[in-house]
Amino acid sequence: MLKIERVSKRLGKEQILKDVSFEVSPGEVFGFLGPNGAGKTTTIRIITGLLEQDSGTVTVNGYDVVAERSKALTQIGAIVENPAFYPYLTGRQNLVHAKNLIPGMVEPDYDALARLVGLEGKLGKKVGEYSLGMKQRLGIARALLHEPKVLILDEPTNGLDPAGIAELREYLRSMASEQGIAILISSHMLSEMEQISDRYAIIDHGVIKSVESVRNDAGARISIRVAPDAAAEVLEMLLRANYQAQTVANNILIDAPEESCPDIARRVTAIADLFELGIKRMTLEEQFMQVTKKEGESHAFAHSK
Repeated sequence: MLKIERVSKRLGKEQILKDVSFEVSPGEVFGFLGPNGAGKTTTIRIITGLLEQDSGTVTVNGYDVVAERSKALTQIGAIVENPAFYPYLTGRQNLVHAKNLIPGMVEPDYDALARLVGLEGKLGKKVGEYSLGMKQRLGIARALLHEPKVLILDEPTNGLDPAGIAELREYLRSMASEQGIAILISSHMLSEMEQISDRYAIIDHGVIKSVESVRNDAGARISIRVAPDAAAEVLEMLLRANYQAQTVANNILIDAPEESCPDIARRVTAIADLFELGIKRMTLEEQFMQVTKKEGESHAFAHSK
């Protein structure tokens, strides 16, 4: 649905993007992650036709953003941070005003849009009386007026309280699955992206460092817990059995595939009581830090709000 292929961009002497490539499929929520200044906003400006790349291609539902600009842009809805509205107009009046700015657009079903984004029965209120979360949802409704195939959200949770973030997360996930919309979310909120995204790309210094599934097994390890006085014996046994293992806090972590769990359980229970066995996967924050870590360098990156 959205395809970015080997996109590069230089501003002055600075290389902002270098061979950036990733795809977002219909019904998918795709996280676009990176530190401040990594190239996220530049990439979004190129996708939305606000900036032209030096090389590479961007296609939306098969239309090239440069060669077929008008057709491509009709496939995109976008919100950048906090959407702006006329506070003295109602939600419906704001949507009508936005609709009138789109030449030739047929009258949308405003009530259906309101139901889709969780504003049912709220369009008659003046936007000045809306909470920040309601304004974000109205912004999504405005972005969906022309029924785009791709929805782009830049830092959509900025300023929202935990309840508002949770509500927005549920609306976006259901919208992606039920409407088949491809959703690209640019954010530096790792904990939130871990809960909402299907896949993610990490960009750093204009280069895509990794494109992964949020629920991948990269860095997954088997974790077991036994009685403290048996830990040394169990660790020694696992090492003799050619398992790479180490003691961390009160657990023993084993670098082995999930399929090894039955064998490990049998070996451990033969010599000690097994209190706990599970799979410890790397969090999105841990994956991000692993991908972007550079010696002597740190990133200004928010992990929570």
